Amino acid sequence: MKPTSGLLPLAVTAFASLLLVACVPEGKYDAAIKDASDAKAAMADQQKKLDTQAAQLTQCQGDLAACTGKPPPPPDRSADLAAQLDELRKQKAAADARAALFNEFVAKFRKMIDAGRVSIHVRHGRIVLSLRNDVLFDEGKTDLKPAGKQALADVAQALRTVSSRSFQVAGHTDNLPIRSKEFPSNWELSTARAVVVVKFLSQQGVNPSALSAAGYSEFDPVAANVDAGNRTKNRRIEISLVPNIEELISLPELKGETDKAAP
Repeated sequence: MKPTSGLLPLAVTAFASLLLVACVPEGKYDAAIKDASDAKAAMADQQKKLDTQAAQLTQCQGDLAACTGKPPPPPDRSADLAAQLDELRKQKAAADARAALFNEFVAKFRKMIDAGRVSIHVRHGRIVLSLRNDVLFDEGKTDLKPAGKQALADVAQALRTVSSRSFQVAGHTDNLPIRSKEFPSNWELSTARAVVVVKFLSQQGVNPSALSAAGYSEFDPVAANVDAGNRTKNRRIEISLVPNIEELISLPELKGETDKAAP
């Protein structure tokens, strides 16, 4: 009897079921299902190794009994099995909590997602809300456009309802260099835009102590900078939900994405 064998896929099931709720595009859904299958296969492989080790231990105990003429004492693995079971339960509870958080975050921005004004992804372990720069700013500028102000006002209205969380606003550019008196490089431009968004969100009632600004220049692209379409995707503002310390535990990767083509 292996008390843990029925629980090994639990964490995989938790985040795989999340994808059905988050309206993932078909191609990325298929990729996520493959990831889930791979993770399940890896867990099965680990269980096989444990079974092999148990068989080896039994063989060693048999050899010892043959040499001493005494039967080996029954192994007491109850403490190890209880610890493994407890760890799996903690992982499932944490995965369920993160899935619920993602669903809640998506629900708050559902209208904006459906209108193609924002998209929500999970990147680098963070839930990220993304807005395109062409909605917010003119090329090479940091003045918010009227449509950008309206979009951010709607974002702020939703963020005000998220309690006890911090947000990082990050500016991103494509890889085309900018050299102006005001912005010697894309570092300055991306950071300045993030600061502008942070100030605007604060003015709209988002707690300023929950906000921070960062600039990534062109060094965190979401698409290869090989054509105009991809460079447009890379020019963006991202608002990340900063994880709480208790969420920074070993978990299967939470995957999810909502995206609509901008009108």
